[in-house]
Amino acid sequence: MALGIDIYRSFQTVTDWQGVKNHGVTYVYVKLSDGGGRPAGGPGDNEVNGARSVGIPVGGYHFVQANPGPEAQADVFLGEVRRLGATGCVPMLDLEDNPAGSKLPNIPDGQKRGFATAFCNHVASQGFRPGVYMNNALAKQLRPDTWGVSGLVIWIARYGARPDAAAGRYDLHQYSSTGQVPGIKARGVDLDESYTDAHLTGGVARRKVTELMERVKIPISMNSSAVRLYLSGSDTSAIIIRPHLNGDGFAAHPVWLGNIYAWGSDKSGIGHNPVTEPGFDPKVMSHRRYEFPGAVWADLEYSSAEEFDIDIVG
Repeated sequence: MALGIDIYRSFQTVTDWQGVKNHGVTYVYVKLSDGGGRPAGGPGDNEVNGARSVGIPVGGYHFVQANPGPEAQADVFLGEVRRLGATGCVPMLDLEDNPAGSKLPNIPDGQKRGFATAFCNHVASQGFRPGVYMNNALAKQLRPDTWGVSGLVIWIARYGARPDAAAGRYDLHQYSSTGQVPGIKARGVDLDESYTDAHLTGGVARRKVTELMERVKIPISMNSSAVRLYLSGSDTSAIIIRPHLNGDGFAAHPVWLGNIYAWGSDKSGIGHNPVTEPGFDPKVMSHRRYEFPGAVWADLEYSSAEEFDIDIVG
């Protein structure tokens, strides 16, 4: 599992991409097209180039409209993906309706499956692995995991809870629309959590699952305390700090982090102590991931006025 964000320049302005990366953001989606053209807010050059400048994988999403047809909209979208080199994440179809009050027509729910299937199959025919985004209610109705689109990456939005089992399989979960990320000026930022690495494959059709090994409950400690965590020792060993989030996507009581000392199987330190990295923020207000490749245990210093969880993944 890993933290990601999706942004649109009309609503979010990124002022410090290194700050975004230091916060633990591991992938970014940028709005690149809308219906038959670019979005009203303009092209996504600044956002794509900014994410790439600090090494964050970045991809694009396309906001669907009733016209033109699915293949034509897919071609507009892929034109922007190719122009910008936004291939760090799979190209994603946003299957939302227009905002309330918009005069633009929406695709009727009964026609969305056919439109999305044609769009995604056309994306696949152009050498990209396709993806689709929708809310939990629509996913339960359309069940994108039953569409028969090879390798489809599925992204479901549901705030305050995981998507329903009735929505079927998914790879990404948008769990908040009101997050705050250092380096981004906005009323709110969409926060996403990945449950596979399928979104990172770009044009390559491969799939890698990140395994949740254990979820550890960490007790309240008003003073600095330490806890030992046992990791997998693999090259994907990581921990995810998970304070309890409110409906707005933030913790009422932050977790304050200190040093995290990671050790390998030969009892040697492996580095990667986040305290020593530029831009380290000890105040954890939402889920945050730290990578410790090769570590078999880690000693974490913290204080917190509320219990919180740590996911150990590998």
